[in-house]
This record gives sequence, structure tokens and C-alpha cells, in this order.
Amino acid sequence: MQKGKLTKETINIQGLERSFLYYVPTSYDGNHALPLLLSFHGAGSSAEHHSRLTKFHELAERENFFVIYPEATHVNESDPFSKRWNEGLKDNPAYIAKIDDVSFVQALMSKWQNSYSVDKQRIYTTGFSNGSSFSFRLAIECPNTFTAIAGVAGPLPKHLQSNIEAFPPLIFIMGDADPVVPFSAADAAGEKSFVISGLLGARECAEIVAYRSNHTKTERLSPLELQDPTRIEQTKYMGQDETTLVTFYHVKGGGHTWPGGPKVQSPASNGKVSQQMDASKVIWDTFKQWM
Repeated sequence: MQKGKLTKETINIQGLERSFLYYVPTSYDGNHALPLLLSFHGAGSSAEHHSRLTKFHELAERENFFVIYPEATHVNESDPFSKRWNEGLKDNPAYIAKIDDVSFVQALMSKWQNSYSVDKQRIYTTGFSNGSSFSFRLAIECPNTFTAIAGVAGPLPKHLQSNIEAFPPLIFIMGDADPVVPFSAADAAGEKSFVISGLLGARECAEIVAYRSNHTKTERLSPLELQDPTRIEQTKYMGQDETTLVTFYHVKGGGHTWPGGPKVQSPASNGKVSQQMDASKVIWDTFKQWM
């Protein structure tokens, strides 16, 4: 076991060698169960790049939890964008190749829980873009597994929207100037073409997951960086007992990027990186409320 160091490991699933990065905080002694966070990279990316984008492992050292960054399968080595999580969209190379990513994650979690002391009441999943949409699929196909989920720039796939009865609490973050994934149905129906289709719009995604909500609370967050033209609007979808079912962050002017991450995120054509929120910290701070 490596503690205090981002470490790569492999696991064999259905004859395929799958890899992942993990982080165990230096304070871990095996005597106390710790929360577990899974975080999934976007299409064409990697676990290593995603770790630099989100820095969840740095938070894990301070906040005392496990982090796993799984690695997607690269279906076609000549096509960088074919490295994707199988969220169920029929034009996804991972779907066409019948990559069983859900089984991979289930086996990975089982391996982790057999090796480490994990608090099963505090298991969370999150992701960026395709990794975010895959997190939605995981939450649906692995009911009662995750305490909460969070997604950035990857809404719920449309074909899954009728299966959210037992969905856990959700944090969803997306920029309305995203050039890769349409922010709304109106954007998807417009003249501009997008790389990804088959997903709900950002607000529609939040509203469908929060179908039990009977009221909302919306506020504009105070800017952290006055030179940053992006702004954040937070909407909380509340249940009857005043519990928060969904927290949606509308990043006005934000691109297909991870807010609060590196100020330059490749490719530059993905748009502005908002520095008006630290998405990783906001996600973890909110997860801590859902324990």
C-alpha cells in the first residue's frame, strides 16, 4: 500500500487489464473507515490528466478520504476521442465495442473494500464530461451504492431519464457557453453543431433528477475574481423536509471546462475556465453534508 502518493495499479476484468490511479491519505491507519470518492475523466482524456484537473487527491490528504481515478478503455488507438466511458449512447465507441465499464467499477470497488477500511455510508462518484454522464449511469445501475454524485459538463443521457426513482442527491455544474455539449435543448436545436448529442440539457437534467422537489432556492454567488467575466448562479431543488435533492450551478459564460481548475485547459477552443468557484472543493464540501 502506498500512502501519500498518487499510485497506478491494474485489475483484470473479463480478460481485459484495466488501470486506475489511487490515493490513500498519509493519516490512514486502517483502524477508522474513510469515505471513498471515484472520479472519472472525460472523453479522450486520462486518469493522470483528470487528477491534475481536479486535484481531488490534494483535498483527500487534507480531508482524509480515499480517491480513485479509473482509466477508460482506448477502443481505437488511432482515434484519441475513442477513449470513453460507456454511458450507453449508441454512437459511443465503448458502447459499440461492448465495454462493460459498470462491471469494471463494481469489481474495482469490491477490490478496494476488501483491501481498505471504507465507510460504505460515504461512497461518492463524480466526473467531467463523458465521465460525468457515466457517473449518472453508475448511480442508476448500482442503486444504494453511492451516497451522492456530482457531475461537471456531462448531463444525464436521455435514454436513462425514466430510471431515476432511487437517484441519490446530485450536484451538477455546467457552463452555458459550452461548445462541446449543448447546455440546453434550444442550443442543441440551433444552428451550431456540437460534438456530443443524446444528453439532456443542464437545467432539464437537474429538474428530472429532482422530480420530488416542491420548491427551489436560487441565488447569484458573489464573484471571487472581479477580472473573471463568468458568474455563477446556484439553484437548490428542495424536498418536503427541506433536504436538498439537487444543487445546480449555472456557470454563466463558462465553457467545457472544470471551474477552479487550471486557468488554461486544453483545448483552448473549449472555452472559458471560471475561477468564480473551486468545483472540486464545492463538490467535496457538499458531499460532506450528505453523510
